Amino acid sequence: MDLSNKTLKRQGRYTGVRWRELWESERKFPMKPQWLLPKLAFLFLLMSHSHPALAQCVAPFEQGSWTNIDPATRGITRIEVNFSCNDQVLCGVDANGNVTCTTPGAPYHLHLWGKCSPSDCDWGTVDGNDHWVGSTKWIFSFYDQGFAKRYVYIKPSQLHPGDLYVWIYTHFTDPGRSDYVFTGWYHK
Repeated sequence: MDLSNKTLKRQGRYTGVRWRELWESERKFPMKPQWLLPKLAFLFLLMSHSHPALAQCVAPFEQGSWTNIDPATRGITRIEVNFSCNDQVLCGVDANGNVTCTTPGAPYHLHLWGKCSPSDCDWGTVDGNDHWVGSTKWIFSFYDQGFAKRYVYIKPSQLHPGDLYVWIYTHFTDPGRSDYVFTGWYHK
């Protein structure tokens, strides 16, 4: 069956060299082929940034209730570390039509108890933030107890894997009292 080029063109079928010539003349992308890939990559990049980012909040190792491994400690007896995933900035419009945004605050909340008699002293809960020392991440919090300022640092223990290591520097406001450092290990 011998069909003319007009018949093939009407049916949308092209064969051999004539098809290649038609394709080259009717190309949809009026650009050089080597520019196509970078432009498509740039378009993909733009489209990927137009969607909201989804963050995965994973509970950190430090989260939980921790008890001093030394039951006879004279320092901190237990610690509670709470973590809240603060990956969102909340924005709204106030009564005057102004846009206001709030950040969610500190990601950690530390609650410490010190050795007292007849029951342990509740130090209360304070905010905590990541604090990097070299390549080591600590969680830092600060207690201002009036008579003393306490700088609290916690991190996973390297000496006791699976335990929490605590380092606290206490500065007394009374110049007659000596400052000191407390260290301890805690387990869940």
